[in-house]
Amino acid sequence: MKRVLFAGLSGGIVMLAWLFVTNAVLPLKSDLIHRHLSFQSQVETHEALKENVTEPGTYSIPYLSREDEVRFPEYRNQPVFTVIFSGFTHGGGGGGSLLSSLPVILVAIFLPPFLAAWMLSLASTAITSRYIRRVLFVMTFGVIIALHDDVLQVSFGPLREDYLAFLAINHLLAWTLTALVLAGIVKPAGGKPTDTMPG
Repeated sequence: MKRVLFAGLSGGIVMLAWLFVTNAVLPLKSDLIHRHLSFQSQVETHEALKENVTEPGTYSIPYLSREDEVRFPEYRNQPVFTVIFSGFTHGGGGGGSLLSSLPVILVAIFLPPFLAAWMLSLASTAITSRYIRRVLFVMTFGVIIALHDDVLQVSFGPLREDYLAFLAINHLLAWTLTALVLAGIVKPAGGKPTDTMPG
């Protein structure tokens, strides 16, 4: 059990470090998600939003009732914009919200590696006897978890194909690194000569 806990903790740290690098250090994800308006367009859009979006929430524009659609006959042909307003300014930065949600974020990051380590410890000898099999076992578990997460994201709205490709590759790399660590820690007691890490 100690080995499983240590493996889960180590895997969680690897996962956390990888997510930090891909989300906060490398610009790729931000470039895929965000599109930039010209300065003048930003000013005009910002002023219009400040006047009309004053309470935190997620707004769909246009979003009309059946009755209002009659007054706006071109409604069905109009593009839909989603506006998310958290109530923060650039100076505030939303740090309080991040701190309040930090426990949930840590649980979401560390729980899957702990579960993967526990399931690996219960796997048959045919899987646990070799390092590469343990790696593939954990990676398979991770792909299932990642696929579930990706499906949830897509269900909340259409995502660009390049962003979906980024998510898939990012999850695969994250779980590969995590699997390499977990497989090196969780192994049969008194491992056989074949039970070694490559290199």
